[in-house]
Amino acid sequence: MRDLVLVVSADCHLCDEARALLSRLCLPFREVDLEDDEAGELAGRGVPVVFFPVLVDGEQVISYGDITEMELRRALPLEIVA
Repeated sequence: MRDLVLVVSADCHLCDEARALLSRLCLPFREVDLEDDEAGELAGRGVPVVFFPVLVDGEQVISYGDITEMELRRALPLEIVA
């Protein structure tokens, strides 16, 4: 089972768009703020948390920045039900 984590920063319109897209596609995800310890732990394990938002599955970056439906459908074809 995937553990999708969306790393976001405050006042980030791309983060708002990514949240809406993930919800619309019925993809379960956890949200982690850039300031949270978990974001620091991800960075410490080599996950680049420089461009926001960053969508991560475990330690694999799925997408970042302007996350599109096409990217998600390619990366997560079996999980998308909408």
